[in-house]
Amino acid sequence: MKTLSKLVILTVSASLLSTSAFAANVVAKTDMKRGTEISLSDLDIQVEQKEEYHLLASQFVGKAVRRTIRSGAVIKGRDVMEPIQVNRNSRVKMVYRVGRLEITATGRALDQGSMGDIISVMNLDSRKRVDGRVTGFGTVEMMP
Repeated sequence: MKTLSKLVILTVSASLLSTSAFAANVVAKTDMKRGTEISLSDLDIQVEQKEEYHLLASQFVGKAVRRTIRSGAVIKGRDVMEPIQVNRNSRVKMVYRVGRLEITATGRALDQGSMGDIISVMNLDSRKRVDGRVTGFGTVEMMP
């Protein structure tokens, strides 16, 4: 019986802690269209402790908006994504590296992608379709 009451107390305490951890809000100061990169001036971060402010700011600043967000709306983690580095049908620099050898070519992205995403690219010279990892704006590193 004693262990059951301790378990209940621990469960209630943990649930109270978790609700207070979500008391912080991130609110949009301006309207943001889909794909817009978020800056600190776009956000109104409402927290109780300074440490929470920096943590929340790092989770949202530099990300892109997944859908249009109106001024005054609360922004959640599911509303943001990594910024798109390669758009579908755009020209990209294809890079293939083996040791110290580096070969580059021009291709056309068949998908859109963020940093680290694997997308398909068509080599414009050979018309072959290859997969690669997005490594920067307009750059895709081919997979061996």
